[in-house]
Amino acid sequence: MSNLKQQLADLLRDIFHPHEIFRILGKDRYASLKIRIVLLDIFLSMVPLFIVITISYFWFQKILKDDFYKQVNWEIQNTRQTIEFFIDSRISALRFIASSYSYEQLSEPETLTDVFQKFKREFGGLVDFGIIDSAGIQKSYSGPYSLTGKDYSKQEWFQEVIIRSFYVSDVFLGYRKIPHFAIAVKSEARGNQPFWILRATINIDTLQKYVTAVNQRPNDDIFIINREGTLQTPSKFNGDVLQQYIYQLKMPRQGISIEEIQAKDGTSKICGLAPIQHTSWILITDIRSAPYTKIPSIFRNEIFFITIFSILLGTIFTILMANMVVNRIKLSDLEREEAMTQSEHAGKMASIGRLAAGVAHEINNPLAIINEKAGLMKDIIERSDNMGQHKEKFLTLINGISDSVTRCRTITHRLLGFSRRMELSQDTTDINDAIQEVIGFLEKEILYRDIQLELDLQKDLPKMITDRGQVQQVFLNIINNAIDAVKENGHIKVSTYLKDDQFVRVAIKDNGSGIPKENLKHIFEPFYSTKEKGKGTGLGLSISYGIVQKLGGTILVESKQNQGTTFIVEIPINVREVKKGVS
Repeated sequence: MSNLKQQLADLLRDIFHPHEIFRILGKDRYASLKIRIVLLDIFLSMVPLFIVITISYFWFQKILKDDFYKQVNWEIQNTRQTIEFFIDSRISALRFIASSYSYEQLSEPETLTDVFQKFKREFGGLVDFGIIDSAGIQKSYSGPYSLTGKDYSKQEWFQEVIIRSFYVSDVFLGYRKIPHFAIAVKSEARGNQPFWILRATINIDTLQKYVTAVNQRPNDDIFIINREGTLQTPSKFNGDVLQQYIYQLKMPRQGISIEEIQAKDGTSKICGLAPIQHTSWILITDIRSAPYTKIPSIFRNEIFFITIFSILLGTIFTILMANMVVNRIKLSDLEREEAMTQSEHAGKMASIGRLAAGVAHEINNPLAIINEKAGLMKDIIERSDNMGQHKEKFLTLINGISDSVTRCRTITHRLLGFSRRMELSQDTTDINDAIQEVIGFLEKEILYRDIQLELDLQKDLPKMITDRGQVQQVFLNIINNAIDAVKENGHIKVSTYLKDDQFVRVAIKDNGSGIPKENLKHIFEPFYSTKEKGKGTGLGLSISYGIVQKLGGTILVESKQNQGTTFIVEIPINVREVKKGVS
């Protein structure tokens, strides 16, 4: 018992928790989760289904069995009534004869024979007639044997007729060794004349016709036994007339009894028992076909196909539901990871900003001194006349120092701009005009390198309330990068269009060398650059990213190596509404 509980606990744990089988079937945790959801949902939905199917099956079988029992009851009742009518009609006919003729008349052989022939023509199956006096002696007889004078006073049936006024005997062989039975009626005493008995014997074939009149299936049997279990009519499976019925059954006194018993071959069969009125006979219906057991097999087949169809349909819906749930979970996880990445990036940017401010401040002071000293040295050398041929060389070196200082100052100014939290101005801006101004700054270089610049600017764009200067700085950085990326005779396309009633999109596309896929996730990091050494500081896209974020917009990049790069910048039409939504 404890082992069974442990196995059940292990099964439930395997269903609700990861298991090696799920890791094999699902290479990642989402596939494993999907498999567990599908299996668990199928399990939870199939259990009620199987319970309902099982209950329905046994309920349906019980209904069929009850209906079949009612049908058997009806057939037995009809057959019993037919046999009882047969017996009652013979008893009534004999009573009519006994009341219509006197003892003296029927004692005459000619009269008895005449009556016997008429009775035989009317009812058939009659073997003989006999008149027995009150002493039990047969006074007159009409039939195939010589039975006149036979003494019946000691036989049980004679005593029975005296008490009950009629009697239907069990089947017996008699002189002919042919099964038949007798019906005797008592004629009451009239005046001084004592009672007498009219007795008729009937062939068993006549009774058998009424017994087998009911519609029987090939494996069914119907026959009559007496209360001692002796067969009164032949049976298909239980022997011939006067053989003993082997099964021990509870004989009903009245009504109909139906019970299921075990046959000798191990199969079950249904026995219906009904006592026949005015006799000691029991009508038995032995049913082995039991069609109600075959109908559930048909029902089982239908249930099987319905169950398979339900399982398939349920599995399909479960898989669809599991896909939808797991995909939403996966999307939620990706959004959470993206939010964490952005949070880490923002923290990194803030840390770098603070570091950059400190570095720029510390570098600017020495640079200022170097620049002043270089300027002083240049003034002294220019005014000095004793430098000779080295004067020009020194001036060239000092100019190199000044250029380097200027370059360093540009870098530190950018660092300060990156680190400074500048307040956004709110200017009414035409985005197309702002882009035209940026292109005006870069027009000479574009013409010098013979770059094809295509402008696709939507004319009916609404005026924007945003920081014009910072927006222009974003576009300047991105278009500068595009110019550096394309070769001579390259192509750059700048497009503007309205995304919806809240955002304007600006797309800047070039056909340059593109950015490798593994580098795309780093391009907005400070000091990261894919340009040749000495051509970039790695701060342009970082600054642009920060500006777009502060404006409440987004910046996306799509790139394929040797095919080009596209930057898509989404800027809110009204920066005030964005700030209200954030607050």
